[in-house]
Amino acid sequence: MEIPDSILLWGQEAKKSKVTPQGEGAPVILRHRKHPSPKLQISALVALSLLCAAGARADVIYDITIMNATFSATCVGGSGTCTEVVNGSLLYDSTANTASNVSIQLTGTLNASLDGFYNGSGTPPYCVSAGCTGPDFGYDLGALPSHDPIEFGPTISQFNAPTPEPLEGGANGTILYVPLLCGGDQPLCNVTGSFPGDAAAGYQLTSGTYTSVATPEPSSVTFLAMGVAMLGFLSLRERLASRRSIRRSTLR
Repeated sequence: MEIPDSILLWGQEAKKSKVTPQGEGAPVILRHRKHPSPKLQISALVALSLLCAAGARADVIYDITIMNATFSATCVGGSGTCTEVVNGSLLYDSTANTASNVSIQLTGTLNASLDGFYNGSGTPPYCVSAGCTGPDFGYDLGALPSHDPIEFGPTISQFNAPTPEPLEGGANGTILYVPLLCGGDQPLCNVTGSFPGDAAAGYQLTSGTYTSVATPEPSSVTFLAMGVAMLGFLSLRERLASRRSIRRSTLR
């Protein structure tokens, strides 16, 4: 962040004042700027910290929570309807297109932690079937080698959603992909009465909501904390100075 000239008070060299001719042999007087008081220095540092906090990116990282993303299908064996539900949260950086603190859980007749995240860069998880989900999606890190993992691709309408909003549905909306072998780590995979796998396509959303709230970057939080701490220190100095002044007045 470029620091404005008005804040650069203490790092500059004192400028020489214009010298008024005083005749030959007269001494030349250089008038330097007075050294600022500690109070003024602290005030400038507080202003600088708050400016840095304001200038840091604070609207690109979103805390996204998925609530009851529900998928339904006819159970294996053809009797009844089975349901899988996805809940969880992650921090999503909309500038870098990355996710962190991913904690997403699939529950139903199948149970998996969908804590992996693939955004199209780097090595993708193993998935060779036609129904594999395209980026961006979460996937089961517990899937066995050479098994397509269970994948979850949420689609949201906007990032600014502090109150619950519906997840996007339809063919191009939120998708749950359950491969035929369910990632190889599901004991109820293909058991009669369980949620079925489908190698050809993902399951479309039945219902579900989400929230999304912008969170400040750690750097902006640090700068803001520095500014608040300096304000507190300055206030404490003022109170102590006031008490000392009153005490001296009382002793005189």
